[in-house]
Amino acid sequence: MGETNGVYRKLQQHIDERMPVGFPRSESGAEIRILKHLFTPEEANLVLYLSALPEPIERIYKRIKHTGITLEELEQQLDSLVKRGLIMGGSFNDPDKKTYSTAQYAIGMFEFQVDKLNIELAEVAEEYNKSVFYKEFFKPNVPPQMRTIPVEKAVVPEHHISTYDDVSKLLENAEEPIVILNCVCKQEKRVLGGSCSVTDIPDTCMGFGNLGAGFLELGSGRKVTKSEAMERLKKYQELGLVLQPNNSQDSGFICACCGDCCQNLLMVKQFPRPADYFASNFHVIVDADICEGCGTCTERCQMDAVSLVSNVATIDYDRCIGCGNCVVTCPSTAITLEKKEKEMVPPKDFDALLQKIMIKKRGFLGTMKMMGKMLLKKQI
Repeated sequence: MGETNGVYRKLQQHIDERMPVGFPRSESGAEIRILKHLFTPEEANLVLYLSALPEPIERIYKRIKHTGITLEELEQQLDSLVKRGLIMGGSFNDPDKKTYSTAQYAIGMFEFQVDKLNIELAEVAEEYNKSVFYKEFFKPNVPPQMRTIPVEKAVVPEHHISTYDDVSKLLENAEEPIVILNCVCKQEKRVLGGSCSVTDIPDTCMGFGNLGAGFLELGSGRKVTKSEAMERLKKYQELGLVLQPNNSQDSGFICACCGDCCQNLLMVKQFPRPADYFASNFHVIVDADICEGCGTCTERCQMDAVSLVSNVATIDYDRCIGCGNCVVTCPSTAITLEKKEKEMVPPKDFDALLQKIMIKKRGFLGTMKMMGKMLLKKQI
């Protein structure tokens, strides 16, 4: 038992130390239970030979051939791990060449368990997220993996909205295939016996390009046209879901999230000032003179950022993330969207985002050492 736990602890440390977003240790050992659920001991040991960046199998084989495994056996086992969403490979890395790499816990392994989630994994994942992982997923002064953009009807021409804050432009520029996916967070809620108060629609996530193709390889999601995807995005906005694409100028995915189920929103709500951890270029303001005190905005807000004080809508700016959902249903137009004075410009693409997170994690010298290893084609 001790030897078995040892390989899982090594894998936990491997993911925690090498990936941009780590996989920290918990007092309860929840992270070990997650790994035991996902990997056999032999598979856990195999992943220890993978790098954080994609590599061809021949390079990986040089590290592991001393164990007696053949190249054919290695490829078969790595492909099996890819198909189960436990490492990166296939279309997730590059559809034109076969490479493999370690996967983060999130955004990564956990999301890839969509349509495969059971109560055992759901319970331990919820425990881990609430106790430890929320502090890893959201760190002060570290770019988050997701960002918040406003719903279209809340935006006016005066905002001079950038392409990366425009959901229609993001979808228009997204690479195909366009894939609509079930939300793994909603599945977790349902598996644990709960239900969503916002919508019973299960498929509120979208993946584009390599990510979309990767999910199709896993047997999840359905391919749609851009016009079909736009219709679905309109529905998400009507329901009051928060639009959260990846935190980069391109669009690899867009999630439509609720405060009931979304782990991103639930985890960040554990902080006293959730808005500090969001990448958003907007917040809302209230004209108290025309507010009717109807309370529609308080029901609409997924972040509990709006309350009625003396029958007037009042915004808690420690919680407002600028989604604009309260704006579009205000009958008196007392609530409007306001662009922040300083605009946050996201990294060019998701790889650039992960590089920024890694630099924050390792520091300049640590990053330079990692780059040196990469140039020498060593494991990183």
